[in-house]
Amino acid sequence: MALGAADDVGLTEQVAAATGRALAAVGINLDFAPVADVNSNPANPVIGDRSFGADPALAARHVAAFVRGLQSAGVGATLKHFPGHGDTSTDSHLALPVVDRSLKELRTTEFVPFRAGVAAGAAAVMSAHIVLPRLDPDLPATLSRRAMHGLLREELGFEGVGVTDALDMRAIAERYDAGTATVMALQAGVDLPLTLGPVEEHRRVLQRVEGALASGELSGTGLAEARARLARFALEFPALPTGGRMDEGVEAADRAVMARATKTGLVTLGRLPRLGPGTRVAFLASGEVRASAASQVSAKPADELVAELLRRGVDVSRLELAPGETSDPTPWLGGMSALPQVVLYASTSRTRLASAEAATARRAAAWARHTGVPYAHVALWNPYSAELLPGPALLAFGYRGSAAAAVADALMGEATVGTLPAPISSLA
Repeated sequence: MALGAADDVGLTEQVAAATGRALAAVGINLDFAPVADVNSNPANPVIGDRSFGADPALAARHVAAFVRGLQSAGVGATLKHFPGHGDTSTDSHLALPVVDRSLKELRTTEFVPFRAGVAAGAAAVMSAHIVLPRLDPDLPATLSRRAMHGLLREELGFEGVGVTDALDMRAIAERYDAGTATVMALQAGVDLPLTLGPVEEHRRVLQRVEGALASGELSGTGLAEARARLARFALEFPALPTGGRMDEGVEAADRAVMARATKTGLVTLGRLPRLGPGTRVAFLASGEVRASAASQVSAKPADELVAELLRRGVDVSRLELAPGETSDPTPWLGGMSALPQVVLYASTSRTRLASAEAATARRAAAWARHTGVPYAHVALWNPYSAELLPGPALLAFGYRGSAAAAVADALMGEATVGTLPAPISSLA
């Protein structure tokens, strides 16, 4: 969404090319990006800031630019999650979402970025584990030939590699074993079913595929076509690792592109309080959060911002909130040795802010308002958290890389230029 907020297709293409060069240097020739979903549902727990935005035309032009940039660096691009995961309120890692849209609605919204990506020459398309009742009421798109062949290949004219999202996600795994799901995906017209797990699991899947071939359940002709598409991909995008080595000048320029994209994509809602060296700031944020539903990895998004403010001489006192728990920050705020000059709350979750933490943040904002201390919310990850909290707000769409420096610049008075890529409003 930061790229959607910057809305500079040339910049998006440069970011994608820089990404591609870094991936190619370590021998990666296929990137499961970009997300081509139109994030039309603010409560979407799995797409959110991974989408370029809520407008199909905005998403389409940036999807096409990302494909061009990534593939210019010798790395294949993957449009995901077809036919469109943007209007869901369920995470397919955890359950099976249902999108009750007509084909007409899909063609005017969800399909728009996918068409643009296909036209730009995207090497691959990844399926979505979602049910579209008006297309196929019985099967998720990943396993539906109506979706993966009828819509993707016949209607959109896609001739590249069809990939499934991971078949161990609960949307699939709670209904089918890995071998059965793999056979069904191949029957649907997918070329590259993704199965995770140990080697033994892969062997069982392959045995199931071999059995399906032997029995005629799977078409040998269909598999031959899939292998041919994979072979064409391998010839067009050969893996040529350099051991991670890149020209120092190119790498420095690529890092500068990333920093510029981060800064250009910042969006301000309302008027932020201005910090400076010596400003006393009461800073509230969760400590460790789960990075995503697809992983058990944890992250500490607020740490680098605090460190960056301290490096600039801002006097930061931090209250670390417990994720998922409501607390009353007013005793801490009122008990500080000197009244803070600014209260900052940073939301750090990838998904929309939990109601318990939102309640804590609102208490901090109410204390600031009562005492006359300026308050602001910094959305370090999911921008829709701003809809649950009073303003003003600074939307960063992510916390990695140069984000901390860019956010600190904005808090210290540098103007932001990004525009909202989706309808988001901070509460009055």
